[in-house]
Amino acid sequence: MSAQLVSILVMFISGIAVGAVIDCTRTVLNEIPSKLIGRFTYLVEWIIWILLGICTFYYLFLVKGGQWRVVDPLAQIAGIFAYEFIFQKIARFFGRVIVTILIKPIFFIGRLVVQIIRTIIHVLLKGISLLVRPIYKLYKKYLAKSFQKKK
Repeated sequence: MSAQLVSILVMFISGIAVGAVIDCTRTVLNEIPSKLIGRFTYLVEWIIWILLGICTFYYLFLVKGGQWRVVDPLAQIAGIFAYEFIFQKIARFFGRVIVTILIKPIFFIGRLVVQIIRTIIHVLLKGISLLVRPIYKLYKKYLAKSFQKKK
C-alpha cells in the first residue's frame, strides 16, 4: 500500500512539474522574437513533451520497478490541474523573472555584437573605398584609354 501511495504522490508531483515546465516553456517561447524561432515553437514544445514523458516513466520505473497502473496517469493529470489552478501564477512570475534577467539580456547582447560587427565592416569598407577612389580616378583618367582596343 505504501509503494502505491508513493507512486501516486510521485506522479502527482511530476504532474505539477510537467505543468510548470510546459507553462514556462510557452512563456519563454512567447518572449523570444518570432523571427528567430517562430516556426519551431511547436517542434520545441513537442520535444519537451516527449522528454517529460520519458522522465515521468523513468521516475515511475525507479519508484515501482516499471509497473504501471491506471491511477498513475490520473495522478499526473491531477497534478497538472493542481498546477493550473494553484501554482500557475507563481511559476509564471518566476518565468517572467527568468526571461527578464536571462533571456532578454542575451538577445540584447547578441544584437549589440551584431551591430558592432556591422559598423566595423561598414567603416572598413568606407576606408577602403576612400583609399581606392584616387587610384581609380587616376586609372580612369590616364590608363583606361591606353588599355582600350584600338579600332
